[in-house]
Amino acid sequence: MSIQPRTPETVSARSRTEHRPNYILVGIDTEDAHHVYRTTDETVHVIHNTDRTCRYNLAKHNQRIYDWIEYVKAERGFTTQHLYSSLTTTFRNSKGDDQ
Repeated sequence: MSIQPRTPETVSARSRTEHRPNYILVGIDTEDAHHVYRTTDETVHVIHNTDRTCRYNLAKHNQRIYDWIEYVKAERGFTTQHLYSSLTTTFRNSKGDDQ
């Protein structure tokens, strides 16, 4: 029986670093469009009636998924939401109080 040490060569980099799925359903807005976050390239895809109506590159615009969530909440609202920004918003608001 051979015992091989755990090195970067024996353990895939993806299994050590990637803990998120490639796609996360953010939610469904009031116009019945599905907002899907693709974690591999930091993009949001808006799908309505089986067609992708929008692809937004968050990294290109120096934004995060939480910014997109707040944008959708303000512009259309969600009827169903699976990914939230409220915890981040809470930390941002309380950060100034402690300093």
